[in-house]
Amino acid sequence: MRPTLKDVAALAGVSVQTVSNVINSRVAEMRPETRARVEDAMRTLNYYPNSQARGLRSQKTNTLAFLLLDPDPRYLADPMTDLIIAGVGAVVRERGYMLLVHAAQPDSLDQGLFMPIHQNRVDGALLLLSGKKALRQRYVDEMKKATPNFVVFEDVEDTDVLCVTADNHDGSYAMTTRLIETGHSRIAFIGTAVSWPMIDERYDGYRAALQDARIAFDPALTRFEGNWDAASGGRSTAQLCDEADPPTAMIAGNDLLAIGAIKVLKERGISVPDDFAVAGFDDFAFAEHTDPPLTTVRVPGFDLGHLAATLLIDRIEGATPESGSLLRLPVELMIRGSA
Repeated sequence: MRPTLKDVAALAGVSVQTVSNVINSRVAEMRPETRARVEDAMRTLNYYPNSQARGLRSQKTNTLAFLLLDPDPRYLADPMTDLIIAGVGAVVRERGYMLLVHAAQPDSLDQGLFMPIHQNRVDGALLLLSGKKALRQRYVDEMKKATPNFVVFEDVEDTDVLCVTADNHDGSYAMTTRLIETGHSRIAFIGTAVSWPMIDERYDGYRAALQDARIAFDPALTRFEGNWDAASGGRSTAQLCDEADPPTAMIAGNDLLAIGAIKVLKERGISVPDDFAVAGFDDFAFAEHTDPPLTTVRVPGFDLGHLAATLLIDRIEGATPESGSLLRLPVELMIRGSA
C-alpha cells in the first residue's frame, strides 16, 4: 500500500502537522534536525505527496503548461522551440514547478489545447502559436476566458495580455539594410508555409528596408513553403535560382532554411558569398560552424522562455498585477562569412 502522512510521522517521531509543514516548505521555525528526520523518513518509505490532492486543497498545482501550435510532427526537435522550453524549464526547476507540454495543429481552433487549463491541471500557460493571425487571436481570446495567468510569445496588441517576444522586425530590417549597403538589390526572403508571428515580423522588416532604400519589392523573390528545415530551404532556393532574374542575396526565416539554401547553391556551383549572400535568423549553435560560417541574427530564445516563465509564476503567486504588458528583447547581427 502507498505510505501515508501518518506513516511518515510515526517513523520520524513527529506529528502529522510537522510532516505537512516540511512538504509545504513551512520550515522557517523548524529545527534542522527535525526537518532532516522527516525527510529521511520520506525517503525510507518512498513517500511522495499526492499532488492532485494537494491541488484540490490549495487550488494550486505548481505546474505550468507550454501550449504550442505547430504543424510539424517533430515540433519538439525545432531548435528555437527547444531553446524557449529550456528557458522555461530553468525557471520551473528553480521555483519548484513542473512543466506540461501540449500541442495542436494550427489549422483550426482546437479546444483540446485548453484541456490542461479547464481540468485545473496547471496554474497557468505559455502560448507559442503559429497559423493565421486571426486564428492565433482566437486562441488568445479563449485563453482570456479561461484564466488571466498566461503569457504569449508574440505581440497581440492587447493591453490585458502579457506578451514576450524578440525584436524580429528591426533585426530583419538591419540585416536587409546591410545586404543593400554591400551592393545587393535583388534580395530574396524565404519562410515557411504556415504563418508564424516571428516570420511575419521578419518579413515586414525586410519589406520596410527595401522600401526605405527605394528598391521595388518583387514578389517573385519570396517563397513561403515547407517547414523549418534545411530541405525546405533548399527547395525554395532552387526555385529562386531558376527565376529569369534571380536574386543575389537572401534573408532566410531561420538558420535551418539558410543552411539548406547554402547546400543547394554549392551544388549549383554558386559561390557563397561571392556570387550569392545568405543570411539566416536565430543564431543556432551550429551557425558559426557551417561552411562558410553563417551570417545571421541572434535571437535570445532561452532568455525569452526564462523571462516568460518568470513573469507567469510571479503573476500566479501574486507578485504582479493581472494587467498585460509587452516585453521585447533585443536581437543582434552576427556577421560571419556567408554574407
